[in-house]
Amino acid sequence: MKNSLNQFRPGFLVMLGVFALAGGCKKDNEPTSGLSAKIQTIVPQATLDDLKAKGIRINEGSAPPNIEGIFVVNPMRLLSPYNSDDTYSKGRVIDDQTYKFYEQSGSTIKMEFKEGTTKRPVSTGELSGSGNKFTLFINTNQTLMPENIDYSTLRVISGEIGTGGIINFQTATTLTKKNGDSKNLILIPINQARVWEDGDQLAKKVSTY
Repeated sequence: MKNSLNQFRPGFLVMLGVFALAGGCKKDNEPTSGLSAKIQTIVPQATLDDLKAKGIRINEGSAPPNIEGIFVVNPMRLLSPYNSDDTYSKGRVIDDQTYKFYEQSGSTIKMEFKEGTTKRPVSTGELSGSGNKFTLFINTNQTLMPENIDYSTLRVISGEIGTGGIINFQTATTLTKKNGDSKNLILIPINQARVWEDGDQLAKKVSTY
């Protein structure tokens, strides 16, 4: 904001002080904007900028909703390839994914997910958001079989909790480490990301994992 010129009349200064005090008072239920210091240690700024450029919504704030439950993403559709070299093109559909979120305590929550019928290990992540909108930042460690490649990802999940599930569900995966595949013939390159979405904009809530 550009600085305005003060007129320095006594009445103006009194009103200025009143407005300054009013502006400095924060309502108790007003969420803090931005991302917590803990989340900023999970996701580097360059990665965050890349994900935003690829279309994922980042819901900031320190008052995320409760997102516990089991949700099915169907169809799992590619919103943004990792770059022009990606062999996956926008709109590609892959196996459904099922997410289980549980044991939420404030901004911390546990997650399990499966791709088709292949289950992935439990991970713990951090939430941001306010109202019904949230973004989850979570590091996952997995092993690709039968190739036996250990790899790590930063997974970011965004959406809005609704009565039937998660509205506008999006997820991004950035590969952060892998122990092989130096020519990137099996997995995407390190520090690259794909962004996915639920093709009908609703990850439906279900009762069983």
